[in-house]
Amino acid sequence: MTTRVFFLPICLLVLSAMANPEPVRPLSAVASSERPQAPAALAVDGRIDDESRWLSEKSAAAHTLEIGLPAVRRIGGLHLFTGHRGGDAITDFFVQFLRDGRWTDIPSARVAGNRAAALALVFDDTVEVETDRIRIVITNTPGGVARVAEARVWPYSAQGVPPLGPEAERVAATRGVYLNQSGFNRGAPKRFTAPGVPDGTVFEVRTAEGGEVVHRGEVRGEIGDFGPFEPADEREHVVEVAGRRSVPFRVGAWWLERLIYQRSIDFMIDSRHHVGTHRAPCVGSYGWRDDHYFGWELHALVQQWLSNPSAYARMPRQVVYEAPRDARLWGALEPPAQHAPDIVKLIHWGADVIVTQGLKHEMLKAQLAYFLYAWPTLEAYLPEQNRRVVGEFAFRHWSDPKADHKHAYDESPEHDLFALKTGVGSTKGGYPPGFSIEPNVLMHTVARREGRADAERHLAAAVRQAEWIVRELDWADPRVTKGQRVSEFITMTGLAHLLAEHPERAPAGLREKIEEWAKVVVRRSANLWDFRKHGDGPTEWVPTGEKPTMWNEVGNVAGLPAAIMAARTFVRDEALATRLEQIAWAHLDAVFGRNPTGRHFGFAAPKELEGVERGWFSRYRGGIGQLEGARFVLDGAPKNAHYPYNPELGNLGWTEGWIQHNTPLNVSLAYLARTGTRLTARVEAGRLHVALRAPLNFDHGLVETAEVLVTSSAGVRSTLVVTESGPNSEEFTGVLDLAPAGPVAAGEERLRAPGGGTVTVSYGYGYLGHSVVCRVE
Repeated sequence: MTTRVFFLPICLLVLSAMANPEPVRPLSAVASSERPQAPAALAVDGRIDDESRWLSEKSAAAHTLEIGLPAVRRIGGLHLFTGHRGGDAITDFFVQFLRDGRWTDIPSARVAGNRAAALALVFDDTVEVETDRIRIVITNTPGGVARVAEARVWPYSAQGVPPLGPEAERVAATRGVYLNQSGFNRGAPKRFTAPGVPDGTVFEVRTAEGGEVVHRGEVRGEIGDFGPFEPADEREHVVEVAGRRSVPFRVGAWWLERLIYQRSIDFMIDSRHHVGTHRAPCVGSYGWRDDHYFGWELHALVQQWLSNPSAYARMPRQVVYEAPRDARLWGALEPPAQHAPDIVKLIHWGADVIVTQGLKHEMLKAQLAYFLYAWPTLEAYLPEQNRRVVGEFAFRHWSDPKADHKHAYDESPEHDLFALKTGVGSTKGGYPPGFSIEPNVLMHTVARREGRADAERHLAAAVRQAEWIVRELDWADPRVTKGQRVSEFITMTGLAHLLAEHPERAPAGLREKIEEWAKVVVRRSANLWDFRKHGDGPTEWVPTGEKPTMWNEVGNVAGLPAAIMAARTFVRDEALATRLEQIAWAHLDAVFGRNPTGRHFGFAAPKELEGVERGWFSRYRGGIGQLEGARFVLDGAPKNAHYPYNPELGNLGWTEGWIQHNTPLNVSLAYLARTGTRLTARVEAGRLHVALRAPLNFDHGLVETAEVLVTSSAGVRSTLVVTESGPNSEEFTGVLDLAPAGPVAAGEERLRAPGGGTVTVSYGYGYLGHSVVCRVE
């Protein structure tokens, strides 16, 4: 898709009221090429206008602008004004500085897909920029001509780089319309943000090629809502309001899931330790690179699998089992079947690493509960030895108070998962409240299934932990919610799971506690982005720390929908529940560009995702995770200073992919599937009729299939294939003949279901699955 919209309005920050440093006055400017009437010196003459700018000669090669400073000093960033009359801004570029006679890249000053005529580039603390020369390397620019009106160099200061200020209004053509750059799910909320547009302003949705208006509405609170717009086809559309035009987008069945289901698994494949895209050992890494002890990989993978198994089972097989080079790393579990789905092989991998390496940290061994709980869905692909080895390890070490070793960022005072946890972790995300609730609920189910005597002990531990949360946690304290950053989803999904599975044992007041959390979410999301803020104060948008680079909270934004969808089940006020759903989808839209930067959180998103024009500013190269070679990396999110609307700050703060950014999104996919799935069944004239609606229609030109499980009251099971009603339908249907009492001939596609009994139809499994019971007359 293409767009001519310019995204950078200019707003003053609160920081502008503070004393700002004076810019460094350059001594010289030398360019790779220049035109006689527009030499490089005009890029540093202090003027910001089209009559005083550097113009390069036209060339497909990179253009450079080298700026000489009066002395060596520490530099904090740049203000960069490019293009002509608000258009033709340089597209792709990076900034270097001269150190020890060599040009050195500045990681935070690498920009791709830019359309902004005015940018503030902040040099974060990944490298200390001390130099007397700066070089801008322009690798892509409209028409092959670099146009720079001014490059203003700022010294380092505690206040950071000042905002662009009102002078940049002259080079910003228009404010933007911010929405999901790719598209929206049919039947889901559809909203956009138009900063500065007055209430009552009419907006229009029209076909992107300039066709007819197909929907109208009014802006309220700088937000436009076009939820009722449900086109029958998937043509591109745009929003137009107050002279602004959005990027093109589409609306389709399961649009989000179709885009990222496969990619969520691709990332988990690529980011594995030892066998992924980077094979050298990485410090602090176990199953996945840079996972430490709170990567939540099995939490995510198992829940994805349980919620929508057919979607993952039909994916192409990429994972091939590799024997370990060192038997201490993995191999305690016998290999999976070659035909196993990749997600099952990933689940096997995660469990294998934990038991082989004897990892006894409470959050690592807790992940084994997910493996054991899901065993009835895994045993068709994995050897029985896997269940036995994992079960022996998990039950033997569940109450061990000591871990095998000390982990980085570890905040656990002990590692007994039966013990009451009364701590609240830091913003790193390594000790979220209630993290032991769901693993104990799962182990209770596993222990009962196996007839173990300690089943009640697990449930009692979960209930006791939930009682502490009901009694002690104050949702108004950001430390216990958004302050847990990448791990916040753990708390609410665990509480909701306990209440759903064991309502009779859940502590008094748990439902009310969940509803209180929901009300705080709604209160803190009353802003132009539908964005749940860190606190109630006007400047409390995201967690901040002692450095201006803190925090990169990608996983928090991506994982909040999981917590919201889990809580929504227990919200009795329908208006509150509806608002929660809006907020959940707004956070997914934020990942795709409905945020103050207008960018997708992934640097490579324009190449990986249909319809995404603008990815994140940069990608971190190296680090413990070594993720630059992995697919579908979520790299960065807006920082506190970007809000409520300061996009001119550009690539501010820390940018780096992390396993803990993607796994919360994967859990959100699981809870969206649970919420969106509908399963119905009826018996008529000896035949079972089944209809399934789930995120399964991913190829809109193909009639696809899925599988549901049918179990008779006599314990006989049959798999029923349900088929999409049409090439772009959301309903899958199937019919199964029911045989009367007596044997069924070999190969006969009937299920023995004697009259007076029942058949249970199920899709998915357990607390994330769906089932219907039908009586057989």
